[in-house]
Amino acid sequence: MIYVRLGKGGPKVSAIGLGFWEIGSTSWKGSERVSVNIVRAAVNNGISFFDTAEVYGMGRSEGSLGDAVKVLGLRPDDIVVATKVAGFRPLRWLVVKAAEASARRLGLRPSLLQLHWPPPVWVPLCEPLRGLEDAVKKGLTEFIGVSNFPGRMLEEAASCLRSAEIVSDQVEYSLAFRTPELDVSRAAERLGIGIIAYSPLAKGALAGAAATRRVQRMDPRFRAASQDLELQGALAKVAASHGVTKAQVALSWIVSRGAVPIPGTTKPERVAELAGSAELRLADYELSLLDRVSSKYVSMWGRSYSNLRALRFIPCGLQYLGVKVMGGA
Repeated sequence: MIYVRLGKGGPKVSAIGLGFWEIGSTSWKGSERVSVNIVRAAVNNGISFFDTAEVYGMGRSEGSLGDAVKVLGLRPDDIVVATKVAGFRPLRWLVVKAAEASARRLGLRPSLLQLHWPPPVWVPLCEPLRGLEDAVKKGLTEFIGVSNFPGRMLEEAASCLRSAEIVSDQVEYSLAFRTPELDVSRAAERLGIGIIAYSPLAKGALAGAAATRRVQRMDPRFRAASQDLELQGALAKVAASHGVTKAQVALSWIVSRGAVPIPGTTKPERVAELAGSAELRLADYELSLLDRVSSKYVSMWGRSYSNLRALRFIPCGLQYLGVKVMGGA
């Protein structure tokens, strides 16, 4: 496994992380019983970085990850656990309370605390970000980051803080969704902020997976990538030349871009495959091929990053009620 630093001053993490959205979540319905075997397989294959969030299954994902860490007897120095505070917490003290609740569910202090999405437009952006800063001061986390922040907002967010620095922006990024290259990547590079890539396999489409779940069938990126014969053909060709899988090629491409992908899985037996992507080295001509066949996905989805933007026009109370009624994300 290869290890990299998140941003200019963040934690050192495995080049491939593991996202825990699929475990305990409402969307994926991954069994919490497999969490111990997944984390064991991850650690055995060199993965040290795990990401979750308070809204994933309304805390069940955090609890599953925390239980696995406890059962396996992992020490804080062995792994880097990241979690996310929901964007419906607009006030500093609410962010701190959420951080305390996450720590209780995890049974440990997360190394990285992130704001899952920006607050509503009528809430000063700096308010919840200073709540993250307060969490550092109270010893609830060591590092802070954001998620789903477009480039311009990332720059504004960085100017909010006085005693802490944003080390990462977690955004959707894959061969089927390259929109972050238009604004997020540029701002992050200027600011020395790392990029964490969620949905790096377009919910499995880039691995050649079938749409067995509603969350896949409803996703436009999954549909586009699944039906893109040119992209699928290029992935298959490169994979065959290295004797690896399409998923490994797609993840290796992200690593080559300087981002840290956090694929998820509900199958412990797949973890070694995901981890192996870190040490796969693609030739320049192979990277160029993948760049070319995926170039349409740079601008297809918009002129700047806008995931979860609609939430900025919904009152926090209604956001919370919606997530709670659904049983979490």
